[in-house]
Amino acid sequence: MEIRDIVFVYHMIEDERIAWHGRYHTHGQGEHEIAFFLDGSGVFLCNKNRYPIGPNKFFISAEHEFHSIIPNRKAKSPITFYAILFYVGDGDRDLMDLVASVFTQGQKMLTVNSAYRFQCEDIAQLWKSGDPSLGISAKYLLQSLLYRVYQNVAVQTVYAGQQGGAAKTMAREDDAPKSYKTNKTSSVHVTKAVAIMQTNLRKSISVDEIARLMTLSTEHFSRIFRAETGMSPHQYFIRLKVEAASGLLMSSAKTISQIADWFGFENQFHFSRVFKRCTGMSPLQYRKTYVQTVDFVTVEKLALENE
Repeated sequence: MEIRDIVFVYHMIEDERIAWHGRYHTHGQGEHEIAFFLDGSGVFLCNKNRYPIGPNKFFISAEHEFHSIIPNRKAKSPITFYAILFYVGDGDRDLMDLVASVFTQGQKMLTVNSAYRFQCEDIAQLWKSGDPSLGISAKYLLQSLLYRVYQNVAVQTVYAGQQGGAAKTMAREDDAPKSYKTNKTSSVHVTKAVAIMQTNLRKSISVDEIARLMTLSTEHFSRIFRAETGMSPHQYFIRLKVEAASGLLMSSAKTISQIADWFGFENQFHFSRVFKRCTGMSPLQYRKTYVQTVDFVTVEKLALENE
């Protein structure tokens, strides 16, 4: 496997960004693209098929398939998504079988656990670091993500057996990567809670307030949220703020102070401290490392601040 490109687009609203990311395009032999939509609404067009875009929709396109993103311009919340282009060669037989099974079984688009967004964030940071060893980590983390998202497919996929024509063996369910263990009721509560958090990204809202809006006790709400996502509601809310802030750092000319204020941090210093704790970099270092030219932003256009 080889990662070819990763883009994080926060609030695709400007015409030039929509023109670029929404262009009708395809990729080459062995190349597949993941589109993980975090927010917003619209249509994902793949060849002649139309798939509705919504929060936590995870889509994978096959090689040579033409696809594009058509946003709903009237929506109150613009589209936010990760796009990961990767190549799978003959040496990745298990992964090739998994991807082929996804297409065969018609599971191109799934609704997935919202916590996977942070795994995409980690993949992007590792891959864009420029460190070869971290790049390898990004590759394996992406493979883990694919197996976790499509774990039911992985269980059903027939893998190649030993060389020399030996019988092929079925992967055992015990061997499949484990996803977050949830139940339907808890999942509904957490989905609503995340929607509340996303609506209040520019504000400070407490766990008690969210629990009250959910008509749940704070203790019960915190317990089911952690069971679903693997982190506390407060940690998740902060990660959402940092994720959104990273999108503006990469693709806008807003100053670090403006971004801190935009997402309701006490001040620039508080924002920088939280951002570095989550990403390992200061906002300035992050901007210098990950600025996205694909979003029509160049380093020269950004008014980079002194730390």
